Amino acid sequence: MSRAYKISHEAFVIPEDLPVPGVGRLPVNAMVLLGKEPMILDTLAIVHRDYFLEEVFNIVEPEDVRWLFLSHEDRDHSGSIMQVLARCPKAKLVTNFLGLGKLHEEFDFDPRRIHILNDGGTLDIGDRTVAAIRPPLYDSSATTGIWDPKSEIYYGADCFGVVTAGEVPHYIDDMKEADYEDGFFFMNRANHIWFEHVKPEALAEGAERIKSLGARMIVSGHGPVERRNVDRMCDMIKRIGDMPPIQLPDNDAFVAMLDAADAEAAKAGNPAT
Repeated sequence: MSRAYKISHEAFVIPEDLPVPGVGRLPVNAMVLLGKEPMILDTLAIVHRDYFLEEVFNIVEPEDVRWLFLSHEDRDHSGSIMQVLARCPKAKLVTNFLGLGKLHEEFDFDPRRIHILNDGGTLDIGDRTVAAIRPPLYDSSATTGIWDPKSEIYYGADCFGVVTAGEVPHYIDDMKEADYEDGFFFMNRANHIWFEHVKPEALAEGAERIKSLGARMIVSGHGPVERRNVDRMCDMIKRIGDMPPIQLPDNDAFVAMLDAADAEAAKAGNPAT
């Protein structure tokens, strides 16, 4: 049964997740925007490849895909870009100039199938013009997000993510408030460790840039969809500038996590192999 879900008339989220030892689950999302010239946004991780390709082509026919937007080169976003390009002969890969340079470290592209879209640039995709807008927090210097004014959805790459203690819900409002805040502030500090080296005012300016779009929804590459209170989510990013950095586990703590997981599995009658 398909796990992709529809969030607006022409927008779908393809969800997966990855384990975060000692913390919970990290959502990993891709998107599809239908319309006159359909666009795929990111392609999940390499370990999700078979699942992703089945899901995405249940939503859109390969020959109809015109654009493959890659928010950045990390492998949990670029896991199937070559497979999508091979199956979608009319599609161009949308990245920025720095992103293209990073991708060339691993992939070999036909340069005529690349469309460069830098931060602040726009792209006409037939029945709408989307804009590349860098999120306020990111882990790759090549990151951009996408603003779709027709659906009023902003796709924010790694920013606005939320790690979850258990099963990943589709929407933020399906989470308990405390779990949401804990997962949000963990993810947006741990994954963007440079935040402590910039002025809080600079982070707030980036968050205000997204807030000023007037989006109905924010889709993170790493969290449930925000559909109720986008302004609040942007304001939560502003709060991070005054927070201390996350103290990540060292090796002793990591081994203790593994031992605890093994003990829990043995208690449940399912010993680790």
